[in-house]
Amino acid sequence: MAKARIMVVEDEGVVAMQVAETLKGLGYEVPLVVMSGEEAVTKLLETEPDLVLMDIHLRGGVSGIEAAHRIRQRLDVPIVYLTAFSDAETLDQAQLTEPYGYVLKPFEEKSLHAILQMSLMKHRRARHAHEDGWWMSAVAESMMEAVIICDPKGYVKFANPAAETLLGKKRRELQEARMSELVRLVDGETRAPVTFPVTEPFLEGRSTVRANCRLVLSDERETPVEVSASPLRSPEGTLFGILYVIRESAERDRIQNVVLRQLEELSILQKRLLPSRETSVPGFRCEWLHLPTALGGGDALGWFRLDARHAAVYAIDVVGQGIIPSLFSLVLHMFLTPQVDEGGILVEKSREASGLRALSPAEVVRKLNSRFYLSDDANPYFTMCYATVEPATGRVRLARAGHPFPLLQKGDGTITEIKVEGYAVGLFPGADVPTEDLELAPGDRLYLYSDGLLDCASPAGVNFGLRRLQDAVRAARTTPLAEAVKNLRSQVISWRESEVFADDVSLIAIERE
Repeated sequence: MAKARIMVVEDEGVVAMQVAETLKGLGYEVPLVVMSGEEAVTKLLETEPDLVLMDIHLRGGVSGIEAAHRIRQRLDVPIVYLTAFSDAETLDQAQLTEPYGYVLKPFEEKSLHAILQMSLMKHRRARHAHEDGWWMSAVAESMMEAVIICDPKGYVKFANPAAETLLGKKRRELQEARMSELVRLVDGETRAPVTFPVTEPFLEGRSTVRANCRLVLSDERETPVEVSASPLRSPEGTLFGILYVIRESAERDRIQNVVLRQLEELSILQKRLLPSRETSVPGFRCEWLHLPTALGGGDALGWFRLDARHAAVYAIDVVGQGIIPSLFSLVLHMFLTPQVDEGGILVEKSREASGLRALSPAEVVRKLNSRFYLSDDANPYFTMCYATVEPATGRVRLARAGHPFPLLQKGDGTITEIKVEGYAVGLFPGADVPTEDLELAPGDRLYLYSDGLLDCASPAGVNFGLRRLQDAVRAARTTPLAEAVKNLRSQVISWRESEVFADDVSLIAIERE
């Protein structure tokens, strides 16, 4: 650490030299010794000392007190007075210059060193606090949100221009007024009074937020707001005030309502695109469940005829929640149809008698990988299971792209995970697409499901999990497929203890008759 630089101002030459030598012996640097107040003021900016040790009684036209006053006007530097006995009037005048301490003549080295160290430390802390306060004040002044600082009793000590605008009062009207007398808060829905946060920030020492509120001003005008309150602490950790930030939320509420309406409309559209209960595939039954999140999600299910010889079943999970995954699942639904003239990719025109050829599951996944490769992060990626079914024979060919392993339940009740490998669509466009060939006998069931079903958490945070899913499937073996899926839906909701889900829960099951 650099040595502290101390300017000595003393008009007695012997004393001045003694002080300088003592300071050097204590480890300080003495860049200048001057013998008059005029010279001290003149040389100050050239020297820029860390502290000025000033004789309170200086001969000449400028006394030590006057020199200290002028120095404080030019430079923020701590001043310590050297003094013998002085009358009360002189000391009162000296106090006006805000000295950091007094050293009595004749002085002791230990006493001098202690006073100088305390003065330097006190000044460093004061300067840092002043600079921090200046920066914080500048930040608060420039913020668009209303910023109000209150003392523990609720009296306003600071309000920025945004607070003046929001509350319709000048700063002088706000300062020293009680926060509770300036405004009141009511709940945006129930209209019940809402107390300004005080207990959490002041008594418990933690920040808190009051959302969905209305700020009611003295003229009964109301503004939708969100209020946050944070404790203010001294360097020693003592709570000395509360920082309130009041954000107007009218525009945000409007945007939020628009987004929620769009999500509701997307959810309705997604439900319309779920497999129709009217779909008829000779020799097969199909049932499904779909429990979307409130924010909208990307799960999609499909079951339909491809051509005269094939049907198709799929389950998709677009990663993420909200408008983008919801819209993307709708886009995928447009591709995953046998309507080749409307953009469907599941069949292609051929020279066969029917004029169409059903693509294999591996071909479908490869086409999707090529079309939706994440080369520029423009598309979300998704997982899926896609299978073609020959109703006449019960043959199934299945490709899995990152989706949970399907479950095959045989007529005797045994359950097997179909562990065919495969990466999520959009990650590796050139990846191999393994497939699995199955043959469903009468009474066999095939279940495709999303990870949202396995990860559905109870209030205690325990996931529904694969074991519970297998137990539910096993217990429902002798019941009709429609009832089995209906019971599973009830079990999941009961496990969650709510119909609000963190991720889409979806499942589709087919059974050969």
